[in-house]
Amino acid sequence: MNIKDKLIEEYPLTKQVEFPLDCFEIDKGKYLIFWNEIIKKENIIEVLNYLEDKSNNSNFTEYKTFIIVGHIKEKFKKSDVVYFNGVNQYVVFYLMNDVTNDIYMNPSWTFPLKFNCRKYIKRINEILNK
Repeated sequence: MNIKDKLIEEYPLTKQVEFPLDCFEIDKGKYLIFWNEIIKKENIIEVLNYLEDKSNNSNFTEYKTFIIVGHIKEKFKKSDVVYFNGVNQYVVFYLMNDVTNDIYMNPSWTFPLKFNCRKYIKRINEILNK
């Protein structure tokens, strides 16, 4: 079973959101997106801009947290996988390195902005590592 199917079945992810990528609402204002291409450090800004552009419609809440599950082939730091656009969008990556089998994630809690993805990241990690 591939990663996407495993998460959809075992999480379970039942509320799919209309979006160009596979996207599921896991809680109000919190969305899980499966990124189809290899993510590179130099294209993170493109990924963030794409998310911001494509999510400015009625399918999403005004304030949103995206958890992006994707693949990489390079090393990342914990600080490289969390982004805030300064207004209303918080993005956390759960990245799997296809070369070293390392996982890069940051199960953070940003209290003043009420962006909490800790329990969602931990749940994803539990499912994928059992």
